[in-house]
Amino acid sequence: MSTLVVIGGGPAGYVAAIKASSLGKKVILVEEKDLGGTCLNEGCMPTKSLLESALTYEKVKKAGRFGIEISNEATVNWSGVQAYKHGVVHQLMQGIKYLMKKNKINVMNGRASFISHNRVRVQKENSVDEIEGTEFIIAAGSAPVSLPFAPFDGDWIIHSGQAMSLSILPSSLIIVGGGVIGCEFASIYSRLGTKVTIIEGSPTLLPHEDKDISALLHEKLAEDGVEIYTNARLESVEKKAKKVSFITSEGRYEERQGDYVLVSVGRKPKTSDLCLERAGVVFTDEGVIVNEHMQTSVPNIYACGDIIGGIQLAHVAFHEGAVAALHACGEKTKVNYRAVPRCVYTFPEVASVGFTEREAREVYDRVKVGEFSFGGNGKALITGEPFGKVKVMIEEEFNEIIGLSIIGPKATELIGQGTVMIHSELTIDVMEDFIAAHPTLSEAIHEALLNTIGSAVHA
Repeated sequence: MSTLVVIGGGPAGYVAAIKASSLGKKVILVEEKDLGGTCLNEGCMPTKSLLESALTYEKVKKAGRFGIEISNEATVNWSGVQAYKHGVVHQLMQGIKYLMKKNKINVMNGRASFISHNRVRVQKENSVDEIEGTEFIIAAGSAPVSLPFAPFDGDWIIHSGQAMSLSILPSSLIIVGGGVIGCEFASIYSRLGTKVTIIEGSPTLLPHEDKDISALLHEKLAEDGVEIYTNARLESVEKKAKKVSFITSEGRYEERQGDYVLVSVGRKPKTSDLCLERAGVVFTDEGVIVNEHMQTSVPNIYACGDIIGGIQLAHVAFHEGAVAALHACGEKTKVNYRAVPRCVYTFPEVASVGFTEREAREVYDRVKVGEFSFGGNGKALITGEPFGKVKVMIEEEFNEIIGLSIIGPKATELIGQGTVMIHSELTIDVMEDFIAAHPTLSEAIHEALLNTIGSAVHA
């Protein structure tokens, strides 16, 4: 029987392994650390657990507005917050281990590196093994990018993985980078009582989203006490003084001190230890180069997930891992990036799919934009979160829905509706007589759609 070797047990790798095994392949999965990769152990799941704790704390503090009186003041038990996070991660990891066993996947713990196009070396703690395979799927993931003049030390200059496992709740935190990761940690720690400062080089937070969406997030984070500097230039990071200096957008020199400095300026593919050149695999600093089937320059070797650069999201890695496995098993599949939802788990949440308004106007001659505020949505008012809006982009020639952006309550859940619309290439006339349940947050999406053609009732 032919053997498929998967390198990396994160979202792309373990999905690829399960998919290939279900199609009859003998599968060996090599993982250096823990199954689940960065997403489960140092990314998606732990941060969302911390966010849930922060959200719960906020709700308890504001319970009085719902007529619920709390006799004692709410406090943060940081060790309890960490224990909750660890419990979630442990349960999910056990689930992946169960799936490996159920699908008869041989999991090897160690660091894999190529010897040739059909053989890898696996370095374990006290031994070295060699594995021969007919196909390989590289899913080794990515690592945080450090500042060239201030590398991570795990003590004061930290990355996102370290930021979620701090021994104590910091009184102050400086975040370098106002993208997705930086904004999420700002939401977590500011709501838990930490004084947070964000220093971002771009003109706005979340520079890849619509400016008006980013502006609303900026407003809300500032209300939560986050000090935000956009269009700022970082000057120095001084560990001894625990001080960061920067130039503001107005040209003013500023200094801030903090218990920690979280650097969140991006992630880079982990290609350095794989010895890809021995296998003939072509790669650059941006990642391994693949085609639409996830094949590398060597036909029997595939790559997927963060290792190829591109869209570094866990749900994209799931899809790419499945495509790689299916193609390696003889099915002529290819990736579909048409409708990829982008989710930011801040307070409020931000989510989008398809084009932003800026991107839509660059591609199409004529674009209609419809909006609806959660301030006019009954369910948002009931839950105490009447902030934010839904924004829809329609191209005028065929009235096709080409983009949806949301900032507000449950945005990351609501975006699934927009993903289905764009994936299915739906047009506004199909959605015009759609009936949304009342009272729900989903009504805001329908009203925004109707607003593009001037038919919204509650706008």
